[in-house]
Amino acid sequence: MNVKKFSDAMNELDSKYIDEALNYKKKVKKPLWIKWGAMVAGLLFVFTMSVPALASADFEPAYNLLYKVSPAIAQKLKPVSMSCEDNGIKFEVVSAYVEGSEAKIFISVQDLDGDRIDETTDLFDSFSINTPFDCSSSCENISYDTKTKTSTFLISISQWNEKDIIGEKITFCVREMLSNKKEYDTVLTDLDMNQISATPKTITPTHIFGGGGINYNEMENNFQALKTTGILCSPVAGVDITAMGYVDGELHIQVKYENVLETDNHGYIYFKNDKNEEIHCIANVAFSTDSEYQKRYVEYVYDLSDVDLAQYKAYGHFITSDTHIEGIWRVTFPLESIDQ
Repeated sequence: MNVKKFSDAMNELDSKYIDEALNYKKKVKKPLWIKWGAMVAGLLFVFTMSVPALASADFEPAYNLLYKVSPAIAQKLKPVSMSCEDNGIKFEVVSAYVEGSEAKIFISVQDLDGDRIDETTDLFDSFSINTPFDCSSSCENISYDTKTKTSTFLISISQWNEKDIIGEKITFCVREMLSNKKEYDTVLTDLDMNQISATPKTITPTHIFGGGGINYNEMENNFQALKTTGILCSPVAGVDITAMGYVDGELHIQVKYENVLETDNHGYIYFKNDKNEEIHCIANVAFSTDSEYQKRYVEYVYDLSDVDLAQYKAYGHFITSDTHIEGIWRVTFPLESIDQ
């Protein structure tokens, strides 16, 4: 099995992905991209090194999973065993598999002081991979061991020009983690669709920092958002629906996500009828009205020109988290060939 097939297989085994990469600029997380390239990384920790067996107690569950998917790759993994600690969290580069322009790196994250790490833990899109070459990368949580309180992540790196990266050094750094994530998908029974205003007041947002949908690009530069009218519905903690109305014939529903820089609360609203036919937004626009960007609004826009909305129910799909971990975890290590 080659690297691509292995990656595809791992994707089928675990659906917990980092859906979008976020960057900070003036404390705003923009769901756009992650900067790759050469960066100078200062060593903030004294690394501890040891040479345990690859299938150690901390790594064994992930190793066994990998071995079932691809014994060939599992056998090629080389121990790295370089680690650092901060805020009671141990971060370790366990092993790596490098071949040509691609690398697979296994990283474990263990809580030494409590129960902040679980099967939902992700790196809050705060990880960076500093390399002497341009590359693309992905990160996914592939296993969690309840006994050792350890999550294992698979990092995949691909050099853009397919240059051989064996012998290069990389620095993997993480600033934040999120745990205790909960996912909801429920009918919005408390949302009264009769409260949709035909003539809502609108504002021009001063801070737009992203969005999506097939019509997002044409709305981005001249977007008119609803003026918040109060809490119409609170589906889950940290998520409030704050306005609804028709703007230029299209339905706008405004949702406020609290403390996004610490919880990454997010989601979407859709409509579904008795035939399981669904209506999703044609655009969503994220904006903020406070200087600290803690309150993030997302306005969802729907084209209902040929729809009898009375035949549909409103649903909300939301993901929230209440465990935010901060620190600086940084490890520099070489990418060695599998035959060294």
